[in-house]
Amino acid sequence: MVGSGEVLYDAHHHPEIPDGWIYRVLLGIAALMRACGAVLAIKTSGILLSLPMLPLAFHLYMPRRMAEGLLWAIPEVLMGLLISWLLMRFAHKSTLGELGLRFNRRQAAEMILGVAGGMAALGLVVAIPMLAGEWEWAPAETKIRGPWGASILLGLLALAAFSEELALRGYAFQTLAYPLHLLGGVVVTSGVFAAIHLRNPNADEYSTANTFLAGCVFGMLVAWRRSLWAATGAHYGWNVATLLSGLNLSGGNFSFAPYTIAWKLDRNWTGGSYGPEGSLPCAVVLALILFVLIWLYHRQPRPEGLAG
Repeated sequence: MVGSGEVLYDAHHHPEIPDGWIYRVLLGIAALMRACGAVLAIKTSGILLSLPMLPLAFHLYMPRRMAEGLLWAIPEVLMGLLISWLLMRFAHKSTLGELGLRFNRRQAAEMILGVAGGMAALGLVVAIPMLAGEWEWAPAETKIRGPWGASILLGLLALAAFSEELALRGYAFQTLAYPLHLLGGVVVTSGVFAAIHLRNPNADEYSTANTFLAGCVFGMLVAWRRSLWAATGAHYGWNVATLLSGLNLSGGNFSFAPYTIAWKLDRNWTGGSYGPEGSLPCAVVLALILFVLIWLYHRQPRPEGLAG
């Protein structure tokens, strides 16, 4: 189990892979099929179940299009938990705990620390161009109506972060990590994570590269802390800090704060309309965090036979 240092891709869950690249390739293909099937099942069922919920968008104290873009997170979380439980229960004779989904005080602490870390990382990304002094606070129109609207938005963003982490860094990630090693699991799921964000407004090659790096950071957080809550917290903390700064989040203008930062710098330093995730400082900060997480992961004691 995760809490005792064992995870789904630990060697004791699987027969030993025979020597030879052909066996590794065949197992890798099988793992890719299982992972793709799980992600597609979660995403497709979430979209279909969100359709009856769209009328609720008129009652969520925020612009309708914004609400429609976030409501999908509710059914996707439910279906993600159900599908993950079914796979763990009947395919692996195990529990959700081995995906880093334990529900206890330790995992609550992992979530809180993740939120703090995500907010700190975004703060550092924004602080770098601020040091140049070419910016100023500017008033902005908020489209979130009152404390209820703010609470609902923050709640939906939490579910959205959890749904993405569950779909990509849950069963899919651990399934890929055994035959493809940890590197393969991180790279493949981060590539899918980046591809999902390609359809966001104002996305370009810079934002896509940074999103890939963010996916690698979240994947290494799961591997290091052996907890999906740590990655979920970091994902959510980053998003919340972006909203509090008054900047766009992944290309979307959530109009959360009554202020914004008016940059006087080149888009490469600020991310422009996409937000800080499309900036050069974001790439530098994420690369440094990834390096530290890899170092921490390899310094910790691991069970013999753990895929690495």
